[in-house]
Amino acid sequence: MPAGFAQPGVLFAGNSSAPDRAFYRQVFNKLPRDQYTRYVELGVGSFAAALVAANAGIPPSSMSTSDVTLYTAIVGTYVSGGDLASLGMTLDGEPVELPGASPVELAAHMLYVHWLARMQAKGDATYWAELVTDMVEREAEHKARLVGSLQSIGERLPGISFTPKCMWDHLAEVEDDPHTIVVAAPPTYRAGFEKFFDTGGRVEWNTPPYSIFDPEVDMQRLADHMRDKAALLMFLQEERSGIAAHETPVFAHPLGDVARAFVISNRPEEIFKLTGGPKVALGMGRSTAPTNLPIIPPDHQVTDQSRVAVTPARGTEVDYYRDLWMHRLAAAPGSYNMLVIVDGYVAGVIGYGAETMTRPYPGATKYTTHLLMRFAFGAPHYELRLTRLATMLALRRDTAKLVFTGASEILLAASNGLVTVEYTRHPEAKGLRGLMQLESRAKHPDGYKLSYRADWVLDDIPTTLSTFLAKEKSWRASRSKAKKQK
Repeated sequence: MPAGFAQPGVLFAGNSSAPDRAFYRQVFNKLPRDQYTRYVELGVGSFAAALVAANAGIPPSSMSTSDVTLYTAIVGTYVSGGDLASLGMTLDGEPVELPGASPVELAAHMLYVHWLARMQAKGDATYWAELVTDMVEREAEHKARLVGSLQSIGERLPGISFTPKCMWDHLAEVEDDPHTIVVAAPPTYRAGFEKFFDTGGRVEWNTPPYSIFDPEVDMQRLADHMRDKAALLMFLQEERSGIAAHETPVFAHPLGDVARAFVISNRPEEIFKLTGGPKVALGMGRSTAPTNLPIIPPDHQVTDQSRVAVTPARGTEVDYYRDLWMHRLAAAPGSYNMLVIVDGYVAGVIGYGAETMTRPYPGATKYTTHLLMRFAFGAPHYELRLTRLATMLALRRDTAKLVFTGASEILLAASNGLVTVEYTRHPEAKGLRGLMQLESRAKHPDGYKLSYRADWVLDDIPTTLSTFLAKEKSWRASRSKAKKQK
């Protein structure tokens, strides 16, 4: 059982991605130090961008940060040398204290209590129960890891200041200062922070007054508000292509097939002087190569006795078969990739993604309890629709368990199933009929954009194979009957 903090990425995950931080590093390295003497970060999260700024030579003593989540308040108060007791944290109405503890030990204890309460609020699922048991039984080990993480951040950001504060209030204090650079990473969906840090009401603290950030309107509000302000602004926005909050984004990189991550600034021309113009991270090109297994022959007989397996695979391997079989514009690469093996032959590929839960783009927030099926595709076959077999296998929770491991296992445990998007010329994707439920249909320049959803299936692989073969037999019979009637 992977420990909740043994891989503490979920707790100490940054609120910016690697391409975003690389772009920030480029800006910070060339930022005129005599012109910009103050660094302000709104919604500082895990201090990821602040650490990039410090590494680029911006003095932490010039940094002023804020946030409204208890998690960040604990980290920020410790790092800035503040009074942790002033946060007024309680669990079930009782103060969270640790008599005789050092500041870092108290901060680690508070983070541990908060995290444990969040896990206990998840319900009675086996995964959450086992995680809670692990956290309780290895409390000392988990706290030791938290102490180490906190000390590392503190050592890298000496002199930084932090205040629990609404981002709009903090912005109002600094927006007219021409010597300030402001960085922000607001939540990507409405009440995102509240949902991520939910303890079911068990944990309370001296929450500062703030307004819930709604990216549907507040991203544009932030961009418009800062257009003529003296401070230099950069903030992250995740949106569909072509509708960024500013007509001239200074940086962008893809987030799947429709969404993009943008860096927005109120003075793009000033940023361009530092970066040499707008920047786009397209991702690294990669070559593809097959595995050492043969592809299933199109006349291979698949029966109830066939040996069917799903196995994790490298993205380069899965992309090879996907490009070979799809014969059209390929879907975005999967983050979690698998091969479908039938009787020792490669018979299909599966690609999952987690963006619907971790970085939902506008319009997809209703699916935040479902992971993404980027693709499920089968090899050509004379009799069988192997794409349907790949899809049926992808819908099994036990299939996803093979690739959602380590820190990502928590996403699988919190998910209810899969969603997928199809771009077709027809108002229905017949290949998904009977497997997934059509949730929405929208007109698209090339036809339709169809969104499908399905909850996890708990069948084992032999049952899935038998069900598939029975449905294929019925499908062939109906087709044969239709042809005779013609």
